[in-house]
Amino acid sequence: MRRSKLSPSAALLAAAGALPTGAAALCSTPPTALEQSAKRGAYVSAEDLSTLWDFGDSGSSPANASHIALSPDRKQIALQMRMADAGTNSYCMRLLVINRTGARSPIVADEGGEFIKATFSNRRLQGFPIGLPMPLTPRWSPDGTLIAFVRRDLGNTRLWLARADGSKAYPLTKGDLPIVDLRWAADGKSILLETDAARVEAERDIAAEGLQGFRYDYRSWQAARARPFPGTALDHVYVRIDVANGGASVVEKGDAALTFTPLAIHAPKGAANVSISESRDAVAWTSRENDGDIRSPVRLHVRIGERTISCKSKACAGELLGSWWTRHDHVLFMRTEGPAERSRIALYRWRPGSGDPVRLFITEHLLFGCQTGGDELLCGYESSLEPRRVVGLSAITGRMRSIYEPNPAFAAHKFGPTRRMVWQFAGGEAFGDLTLPPDYSPGAKLPLVIVQYISRGFLRGGTGDEYPILPLAAQGFAVLSFQRPADYASRFPAADWSSFSRNNVRGWADRRHVLTALEAAISGLVAQGIVDPDRIGISGLSDGASTVQFALMNSTRFRAAAVSSCCEDASNYDSVSEEYYLDLVRWGYPPRGTDGRRFWQDYSMLDNPGKVTAPLLMQLSDDEFRMALPAYHALEAAGKKVEMYVFPDEHHIKWQPAHRLAIYRRSIEWFKHWLMPAAPTKAAYDDLPLVPTSRRPTTSSAD
Repeated sequence: MRRSKLSPSAALLAAAGALPTGAAALCSTPPTALEQSAKRGAYVSAEDLSTLWDFGDSGSSPANASHIALSPDRKQIALQMRMADAGTNSYCMRLLVINRTGARSPIVADEGGEFIKATFSNRRLQGFPIGLPMPLTPRWSPDGTLIAFVRRDLGNTRLWLARADGSKAYPLTKGDLPIVDLRWAADGKSILLETDAARVEAERDIAAEGLQGFRYDYRSWQAARARPFPGTALDHVYVRIDVANGGASVVEKGDAALTFTPLAIHAPKGAANVSISESRDAVAWTSRENDGDIRSPVRLHVRIGERTISCKSKACAGELLGSWWTRHDHVLFMRTEGPAERSRIALYRWRPGSGDPVRLFITEHLLFGCQTGGDELLCGYESSLEPRRVVGLSAITGRMRSIYEPNPAFAAHKFGPTRRMVWQFAGGEAFGDLTLPPDYSPGAKLPLVIVQYISRGFLRGGTGDEYPILPLAAQGFAVLSFQRPADYASRFPAADWSSFSRNNVRGWADRRHVLTALEAAISGLVAQGIVDPDRIGISGLSDGASTVQFALMNSTRFRAAAVSSCCEDASNYDSVSEEYYLDLVRWGYPPRGTDGRRFWQDYSMLDNPGKVTAPLLMQLSDDEFRMALPAYHALEAAGKKVEMYVFPDEHHIKWQPAHRLAIYRRSIEWFKHWLMPAAPTKAAYDDLPLVPTSRRPTTSSAD
């Protein structure tokens, strides 16, 4: 029978009216192993890390969103919390209402639901899966009594409403809606949804195409799946939901665009970090100083009425991270600063037209997702030994105060010495964070594990969160959380990313640049008598895995290695996708049909497995492991020690709690086995806990 095809908007309205599907189980009750062990002053374990409460985007970038939602009266914050539960391989989800002053305990406005995975555009391919949380911020009603948010239950995503006093939460829509963002109407009677319905409909068309066979073309990313992806950019579909009865109506794109991108009309084309003053008569933004160079520093500008003012101060240029207006029409902005180019984050205040800005605050730690709240910035914050929390930064004094601490018990653990390292190498300056065992005795030479490739904020598990830094230190390792230096190509102007990448790839210049920085750090630690030069391991995901691969081919320092993605060689031309292949050629890789042996000789484990001397552990997602198979089999055939584990329904970033805990444990045991041969180790396949580990987040605000 021929399928009756609905338009994306019609399908969306049909979904909005479908029957409800039920709700996920609520969070389990305390006490937990984390809270109990912390009270004893225990060392941090893999289980402790895996059960921390979290919010906002994953990762350690200051550009991440916190998804803090400030109430209209600016007195309360709505925040969606999540905590992994390896025992059930699920997440405990909560919507909290937090008083900014800490005068009362947070209100639990809703509890339950499932983790919602984000997707992204990969080259021309749409809806590409990644294991990061969907970036969805709760939204307050204009009168501050209701909070609109997105919740997923039993695979169905719906718009929910919660009363701010915690008295009730309920779904406003039914069925499964691919919600991307949401906004309240000014009158508070309806909510406008931005949806990915057109992409969902394109996926249905592709499924129907499969009945006749998929044509292999640029839409295929065969490393991930056989079914093609939607291959063109698709407009979002907008729908208005009536708050009183859940009724849905489609809204034209032009009418909806300004609701979701209200700042776009106030700044020049290409502007970033746009903000508008409370009086709505002034706008601030940043733009590149050199439009012909994609890595050009950016500079801060403002427009007040018809007058445009550029901040000429040196502090107003560089890598700027955001702009905000205070109630007194001052502009706040953040920038990265040295040493090592960008190891610190600084907050500045500037009165437009008055000269140099004033630096209010500087930190080696992580600030992210800030938004203005009068004369205070509300931000997410992490330090090396402090998990994520909500803080306020005074726009007057720069003083930081804690607003909400989700994991107060974590501080009771026993930690080893931790310090920020900055060092020189042949290509410039680099930084990282060194963590030593809690029982470290000066003079002892320790085995070292390298974790990569971003080192800001809480020392969790590196990029991708798979190599648990504090639990590794608790097992007797020195751990260097290594921040990869700025790309080698950054020293050259580049009109586009292909030109930039060619400067990196030529002679493997960037790979050598990063390895040189890493080996300089290792040499320094060996010279200080902290590290045993014969017991060094290295780990990484993505760019970090590329550093591992290049290090195994070009260095003799490493005695064990572990990667979470792998491997780069000529087989990628056919095992990944045509889109990826075309990019590689644009970046300077030899095209098909040419002799690339000289190009690959210093990098490819497939072509030169004999160069690899360190045992290699691969823990890979099921939509990337095919990239590693040629190198894996080449290493195996050459008699090298290599093990591979494949995790189902995973992506470049792994999202499932049971998988993360298994990876944590196996990584620790792998490095113990090869770098601490005298220490007892557990089998790599030890069972996960049979009972849930979830707990409720604290309901007390930190002072």
